Amino acid sequence: MAQQRNKWFLLSVIFFGLGCAIYFCLPARISTTQSATALILLASGFWLSRRRTMVAFCLQLLSCLAAGLFIAALHTQMGPTNLLTRTLYSTTVTGDIIAVEPRGKRLRATIEPIAIDGLDQDRFDWTVRLSFLGDSDLAIGDRISVRARLFPLRAPSVPGDPDFARNLYFSDIGATGFAFGRQFEVSRGKEENNISALWRYIEVLRQKISHKIDASLSAPEAGIAKALIIGERGDVWPEIAEDLRKSGLAHLLAISGLHMGLLCGTVFFLIRCGLAAIPPIALRYPIKKWAAIGAMTAGLVYMGLSGATVPTQRAYVMLFVVWVALLLDRRAISLRLVGVAAVIVLLLRPDAVLGASFQLSFAAVGALVAFYDGPGRRWLDGQGARPWFERVLVYLAGLVITGVIVTAVTAPIIGYHFGRISALGVVANLFAIPVMAFWVMPLIVAALALMPFGLEYPVLWLMRPGLTILLDTASWLGNVEWGLWYVAGLDAAAMTCLVLALTWCVIWRHRLMLLPVIPVLIAAVIFQTQHQSSDILISGDRESWAVFDRNQQVLHIPEKLSSFQKSIWMARFGLRPENENQQVQACTDEPCYIALGGDHPKNIIIASALTDPFYACRNADIVVDLKNDLPTKQCRASGTDIQIDDDVLWWQGGVAMNPKNIGDTDKASDLNTVSNRQNQDPSILSVRQQAGPWPWIVIGGKVAR
Repeated sequence: MAQQRNKWFLLSVIFFGLGCAIYFCLPARISTTQSATALILLASGFWLSRRRTMVAFCLQLLSCLAAGLFIAALHTQMGPTNLLTRTLYSTTVTGDIIAVEPRGKRLRATIEPIAIDGLDQDRFDWTVRLSFLGDSDLAIGDRISVRARLFPLRAPSVPGDPDFARNLYFSDIGATGFAFGRQFEVSRGKEENNISALWRYIEVLRQKISHKIDASLSAPEAGIAKALIIGERGDVWPEIAEDLRKSGLAHLLAISGLHMGLLCGTVFFLIRCGLAAIPPIALRYPIKKWAAIGAMTAGLVYMGLSGATVPTQRAYVMLFVVWVALLLDRRAISLRLVGVAAVIVLLLRPDAVLGASFQLSFAAVGALVAFYDGPGRRWLDGQGARPWFERVLVYLAGLVITGVIVTAVTAPIIGYHFGRISALGVVANLFAIPVMAFWVMPLIVAALALMPFGLEYPVLWLMRPGLTILLDTASWLGNVEWGLWYVAGLDAAAMTCLVLALTWCVIWRHRLMLLPVIPVLIAAVIFQTQHQSSDILISGDRESWAVFDRNQQVLHIPEKLSSFQKSIWMARFGLRPENENQQVQACTDEPCYIALGGDHPKNIIIASALTDPFYACRNADIVVDLKNDLPTKQCRASGTDIQIDDDVLWWQGGVAMNPKNIGDTDKASDLNTVSNRQNQDPSILSVRQQAGPWPWIVIGGKVAR
């Protein structure tokens, strides 16, 4: 262990990220004082025991865990305050537009509010995100007064659903909503608006680039080109986006490490190659460092043009570390630099550790660096002395190996977050990556360089066949049914243990050091086997619900369930979209009567408003009234196991139930006690229970405490 001290840092990074993740999963908030105290004590213990190898090693990891808790607590404490807690059905928002994001037929704008009718705050430390009509003429820097409907940050619909409110909170967004038609007044950017002229210029530049792409290309290639160049995905056809997801090429739409790496790499190569062709410069000056500075600048410009989204910022941070390493004559590619990049990202956004984008990026990059820094390096050594055809074969073999490694490492993460894994991702990327690397991205660099002179048309015209190849590849492989595997019921703790075991193997690569992997894998198996999925979901919006019949493999839903929510719940239960007609049944009756068979048969009645609740309680094991209160005592006397009504959904948010557990205990299921936070029935899990006391969780008009 003492001889492997150079790897302690990598484990410390893992535990730092684990501390950030644990903070958001705790049932109670830890204050900055508590986490700082733990950090100081553990760090002091590490310093005092630094000569005792194993003790120092354990205390260092625990110190990094406490550091992650502290950073997460600090960011949470520094977040926006006095968030909107009730719906403003019609209000006037006055403020400055600080971000504009086209979304197809809609336009999404982020507004820094000055005044909101109905709120008495003198100063807002949070912003508002509003949806406008797609042809609305808005730009960064405009001052706007708009008639809109505002909603508080929405908690997850049911336990286990994505928590979009957390990302909004850490993006300083305190309310969302939509504008009423064209009921707004705009005054063009003025000096007193205090909006950066640079961002206004970048936004105008992005709009000009969008117009130039539309003038040079036609759909659907124009939509893909906009997504790759300026990060605008609103013009990508839904069927194309679905094909990209099915084929494992969805990462092409999100400007992240691949795009940033290819663009910066192209610029680096062109600058260094051009300077090397001039002997007086190449022999006297550090042209490699000059090329690194040029690539760093190009990446910064590309980040601005692409909208500077969080994945793009993270990719630029990782590449920035690489360029700085080149400037300092350090190794540009190593696991240590990947760890440094991860620490920087988490220091800026600790909540990113829970997102699929962060996990997939660092899992893929870490695995590839570990391979090509070890066995891959020995395999590639001496490649320059080989004949050209051998180098081509080695390159193609490298693409296959890279695809296999990335697919194997990211498969459990993708399966957990999205409920499906593309088995043909290796094949798709085998076609797509060379096209992106040698065709599309170099032409994007050339197009951006020629656009100021109005000479971009020939370059974009040459780019179109490459984009067509990408679309045809996605369409061809996306239609292969067996190439997409749908998974459901993956446990978060089991996936965490699996990824930790894999990470430990990647870092140590030593027989003796791999001993801790065995108990971690055993824990993953135990967590997964003990995991129980909730088959009955009642949303906190008091409109949506779903009941999954595992015997029949049928999902029962209300007739007017939104397509977005339906897609989330179908992925949750591992249902294929192409089988929707056979496996999804929309209930058109009021109330809906559902009979679940199997070992635990249950009769369920769900209604928007029960006209005869006493009859329902006498004839069902589970009764749900979405809009009214139930006569709880009478229903209990009738033998009903579970009653959920408006009171429960208002105070507790959405609920999830497992039919196997219902009726297994003798405890009375009076869910009015749930709204009073007492005697919770073990068969039911509510959003308030699962989400925790976070400032972005607003339930019943109150922020969770």
